[in-house]
Amino acid sequence: MKLSLLLLLLCTILLPGCIGNKKQQTDTNQLVYQTAGINSGPLHIEPDLKGNIKQQDLSLQIKLSNAEAKDIEIQEITVNIPDGSNSTPTTAFTPFLLKQGNDTTLNLKFNPFNDARLYQVTGMNGSFKPAYNIVISYSKSGSGSIYTLSLKSIAQNNDFLAYSKKHAKSVIGYSFNTRNDFNEKQKRYLETLKQLPQPQFVFLSDQEIAVCGLNFRLKNFYLKDTLNAELFIVNHADFQVQITPDALDITKDGEPLPVETKAVTVEKVSGTQQNPYMMEKGDRVLIHFKKHVKVEDVDKQMLRLNIKEAFMLKNNKRLFVGDVELLPNHFD
Repeated sequence: MKLSLLLLLLCTILLPGCIGNKKQQTDTNQLVYQTAGINSGPLHIEPDLKGNIKQQDLSLQIKLSNAEAKDIEIQEITVNIPDGSNSTPTTAFTPFLLKQGNDTTLNLKFNPFNDARLYQVTGMNGSFKPAYNIVISYSKSGSGSIYTLSLKSIAQNNDFLAYSKKHAKSVIGYSFNTRNDFNEKQKRYLETLKQLPQPQFVFLSDQEIAVCGLNFRLKNFYLKDTLNAELFIVNHADFQVQITPDALDITKDGEPLPVETKAVTVEKVSGTQQNPYMMEKGDRVLIHFKKHVKVEDVDKQMLRLNIKEAFMLKNNKRLFVGDVELLPNHFD
């Protein structure tokens, strides 16, 4: 009897799992995806994919084993979603040789493009998807052929529903209004500026403005009474442009309210750093914008990107004749 009690005590201390099947505690910061291992010819693959909810990225631990009598070159590992949006590792990865009979385990991270349109408009990746494809491309030594394997990785339905209920957010992103006469007005205005080279060019698309060799790309979103925006600018032109950060704004119906506060910072991505507000040919600039503001009716209140006084040419001439209207895009 004493011996039985002693054995039971030892089992409880050393092997907690030997009494009953204790359910593993769920990590509320992770979304676990189930992926079956696969044997495909010479390559055996054992993947483990998890979504990191706080970091908004995917972690992939993947074991690759080579059962071939030849070496295998692992060329690429990506993660994609059914609509084709493809994500490459954010951690360092280069093609490598997996020797015959050997195996290796990689730990990779990905920023998945869960919604291509959302990323284009807002710069946000969006909520995790219920399933991903893990894609491995490889070639055999001495062969010019590329082989591709795709493994589907699926989250448990209940876990994904709980994640969506807690973390999914509705976001508003804004695009330029291309259904007005901005192009025509700007073109007529450019023709009056003698210091600009001929011919003058302007084109407005949903997220971009191209004008005489300057390219402006807007990404922005409205969430929790805050407007966040990034304006990426590349100067391919032969003339300088002076940035006036205080003049850059996003306003409702063209009129700022006294209670509104904004923060604008200019980051010189490339080019001369002596004056971050002066753009020379070849310079790249990223303008960060943040503003706390209440938009009462997203679909009725007109927002404008105020750029009229924000970009100046020589002789104190404005680059833009007017501001640009913004149209809302709803993302769930």
